[in-house]
Amino acid sequence: MSDYLESDFCQPEDGLDYIFGRMGVIYGAAFMRHWDGVDHGLVRQTWLELLGVHATYKPKIDYALLHMDPKFPPSALAFRNLCNDGPRIPSKPNTLITKQPTQAEIAAAAKAKEEALEKLREFTASFKQKSVSIMGK
Repeated sequence: MSDYLESDFCQPEDGLDYIFGRMGVIYGAAFMRHWDGVDHGLVRQTWLELLGVHATYKPKIDYALLHMDPKFPPSALAFRNLCNDGPRIPSKPNTLITKQPTQAEIAAAAKAKEEALEKLREFTASFKQKSVSIMGK
């Protein structure tokens, strides 16, 4: 049984919005001032690059948020390390699709099998006749 749940996953941008929103609430103005003078687009890009797949799995994000230093906002590297310590990201289960033979294919296979068995019976019978004639001499 897989522990994969589609609802545990999100797009990286949505994950980052969630992280920054929660950190803004947890750290307040200290978090907001943390990025003063820095291009916010560059901050987001850097965090997305460093977090990678971690930004798509909500249980990892929640784990990291619960284990942050209560006094100081973490850097992107520190947050990634917290994510690394969190739950593993489950693999999406593969659905195996098999082709079911049609009635025509079943009938054709049965006919081919019967023809092959008939040829085998003929060969076996001819082999027995040759064996009897060789031994009878």
